[in-house]
Amino acid sequence: MTEDCLDFAASSADEVCGLIIDDRRLQRCQNVHPFPSTSFRISDSDWLTAEQQGEITAVFHSHPAAIPVLSGNDRRQQLITRLPWWLACNGSIRKFRPVPHLLGRKFEHGVMDCYTLFRDAYHLCGIDLPDFDRAAGWWLRGENLYLKNLAANDFHPVTARDAQPGDVIIRQPFTGADPCHSMILLGSNMVLHHDCAGHLSRREPYRQAFIKQTHSIWRHEQCSSLDLRGIYEDISAKSY
Repeated sequence: MTEDCLDFAASSADEVCGLIIDDRRLQRCQNVHPFPSTSFRISDSDWLTAEQQGEITAVFHSHPAAIPVLSGNDRRQQLITRLPWWLACNGSIRKFRPVPHLLGRKFEHGVMDCYTLFRDAYHLCGIDLPDFDRAAGWWLRGENLYLKNLAANDFHPVTARDAQPGDVIIRQPFTGADPCHSMILLGSNMVLHHDCAGHLSRREPYRQAFIKQTHSIWRHEQCSSLDLRGIYEDISAKSY
């Protein structure tokens, strides 16, 4: 099926689109968007035809412009479908989960927290990270989950002087507790994060209070593959 998707993508200079049936077959569809070189739309009739063939388990489309992340409009439409979206670009396929928008999330530890935001943001940028169990209060029991899991998943520490957008900042907001809060450094000295102080997930300046609480800064070994447009496009979609 992967070969079929890539062959379909290579057949046109416009975006192609289709539906994945039962996780094992591509149903090719016509792109009826008025601007098919940069966008796609699947007709209702093609969608209904696909539903008659089996369960629709993913939406497929291509990016001829060599942008291997979902656009802001892609993200808005993905969350309407509530389905994984497969993207063909540069001769390969990326599969994106329908994660919630990165901004405006309500905090729930272990479900929708600072690690969830960090993991989902990296997913939208092309790097997949595992989830891990975390019971409330782990930072008071010496479990040190952040530092252990970063080191075990191909991250290495970098100095503040060498920090660059995409790096993960680990804060130690509580004296005597493990470092327990993550933030993603963005451009213009902004950070993306989600804390437990009753705030929604947000983007804000990396202000002096955060700098004082910074324990360490980490970079993934595949940082060259981290396409921050995945974050910025999602932010634009939420702000639309």
